[in-house]
Amino acid sequence: MGIAAMVGAPIKRREDPRLITGQATYVDDIKLLGMLHMAVLRSPYGHARIVSINTQAVRELPGVTAVYTAEDLRG
Repeated sequence: MGIAAMVGAPIKRREDPRLITGQATYVDDIKLLGMLHMAVLRSPYGHARIVSINTQAVRELPGVTAVYTAEDLRG
């Protein structure tokens, strides 16, 4: 079969049966000892100028390991 015959032709995807039957492993299914989860909070306003961030209340929540802002990551 030449390349021209393959362009636009349907192909059988080998991963579909695992995905459809729930037998596939997704990244969210992986659980490792000591594993942490991360969340990123972005401004809901496009091109907004953020003048200050108070992270103290979040740092005090149970289970929170760390809170980083752009200021913490400079350099």
